[in-house]
Amino acid sequence: MKLNTRIMMRKVLLTLFIAAISIVGFAQKHNVVNASIALRQEKLDEAKKYIDEAYATESTANDPKMWNYRAPIYLEIFQKKPELDKDAILKSTEAYLRCLQTDHKGRVVVRKWTEKEVLLSGLVQCAYKLFNQAIEEYNAGKYKRAIKLYDTIFEIIPHDQENQLKRGNITKETILYNSFFASNKMKDNNKSKQILQQLIAINFNEPAIYIYMSNIYLEEGNTDKAIEYLALGREIFEEDQSLINTEINLYIKLNRTAELIEKLGEAIEFDSENHLLYFNRGTIYDQEGNITKAEQDYKSALEINPSSFGANYNLGALYFNYGVKLKDEAGNTSSDTKYKALTKQANDNFEKALPYMQDAFNLNKEDKNTIISLKQLYALKGAYDKSNAMKKLLKELE
Repeated sequence: MKLNTRIMMRKVLLTLFIAAISIVGFAQKHNVVNASIALRQEKLDEAKKYIDEAYATESTANDPKMWNYRAPIYLEIFQKKPELDKDAILKSTEAYLRCLQTDHKGRVVVRKWTEKEVLLSGLVQCAYKLFNQAIEEYNAGKYKRAIKLYDTIFEIIPHDQENQLKRGNITKETILYNSFFASNKMKDNNKSKQILQQLIAINFNEPAIYIYMSNIYLEEGNTDKAIEYLALGREIFEEDQSLINTEINLYIKLNRTAELIEKLGEAIEFDSENHLLYFNRGTIYDQEGNITKAEQDYKSALEINPSSFGANYNLGALYFNYGVKLKDEAGNTSSDTKYKALTKQANDNFEKALPYMQDAFNLNKEDKNTIISLKQLYALKGAYDKSNAMKKLLKELE
């Protein structure tokens, strides 16, 4: 009789234990329902409390229904009560991505409650929020946080099949480029080089990435790599003045301009119809103050390619700057004869500069340096109507 009593007690305890598990499980599933109700009623504090409890409980942590409500709850929190959770947009993104997971038949796991199109729309919203928040964090000096937000967008891009993000200029390229500036601010050279190399690999249309890479290697004392990346950039962006100037300045810093001039001379012998070679060498002579040789090379470049913006602008600037120098010298002399001679030479150079600046302007009517130069040249000639027109155009471009 005692044995039967013990058996009966065990059965009762087992039944109570199973019942307790069922009650706990039901309570946690009830948290998901409560969270959905609180969301509909816009009671975000309550919605967060219930969904967090469900998220933290083993029985509902991987429940598709929990993710289905967690995604919009945290998106609403980010948009309306961000003070509730600083990571709201990251949690919302995680949830939307989980919602888009598929079962063994390839069906979206939360299809019972939310259509795929609605999920994708929410995910795109998350990407825009992440991007804008990353910019804010960067501006606030929180560079590591900015990179974390940018990195999260990479998980969303594969789901943007209608290119909504691309239309908003949120692309792999822009995310990487912005991430570089954050890593650069943190002085994380390894991360910066990694990002820049990714941009180079996908042919990002920005000459500055080669300059940034060169500067990092220069900072690390690797001048060969610094020169290598500038040369690589110039192969792709042959007429980019910033790359040309950076390369020349580096050779000047290394006292190796003669080497660069020699290399260009050898290249000209091999390919005498390449206007860029003359232009590049002319730029070196220009920066060294060798006006005569710079003038010759710029003119040689224009004989081959009259439509070269760089050669037109640089030759015009060469004459203009020399004219300014002569004008300053005239103003500092006490000799009337010398004053008149220097003033005439200055005006002659201004006259020579004008047609080249005009050609440069016709080739690129949005280049501010060209417009500024023309404004000054027209004023020196007394053509104030044309000078004012350039001044007006400059304001329109600002």
